Amino acid sequence: MVKTIVLAGGSGTRLWPLSREYLPKQFINILDSKSLFQKTIERALIFSAPDELFIVTNENHKFLVYSQLDDLNADVPHENVLVEPKAKNTLPAIYYAIKYAEIDGVVAVLPSDHIVEIDENYKNAFKNAINLAKDHLVTFGVKPYKPHTGYGYIKPGIELEGG
Repeated sequence: MVKTIVLAGGSGTRLWPLSREYLPKQFINILDSKSLFQKTIERALIFSAPDELFIVTNENHKFLVYSQLDDLNADVPHENVLVEPKAKNTLPAIYYAIKYAEIDGVVAVLPSDHIVEIDENYKNAFKNAINLAKDHLVTFGVKPYKPHTGYGYIKPGIELEGG
């Protein structure tokens, strides 16, 4: 098992008018009866126990997080929902969770606003990533089908055995 941080503090304003400041895209049921946030929690629970799952959000969204966790019956302790003192973007949110949870070792960080299909390829890739992450920084990405200024691009390094 691995400790997991789920990032759930985004404003979701780029999906307007579906999402709003107080109901960003990660909390909306876009594809089916579960939100992207709930699907992220389900993915995280494949590799993390409920008490090893930490969710970073903001004051405006904490009750959405509590409610959607309860709807899933995920058994994630409410004290593992961490409210950022001030939203400062991704890296400070990760640092805040690592410091609060006293995480030492491998940690998975999952954004809660992505669509990710759970299949055997995903599970195998994640297992391999956990093993590689003991000695390396590991990230997942997809090849873009067109250039876009909103994308974060990843420059691959040397391919590792098992990666």
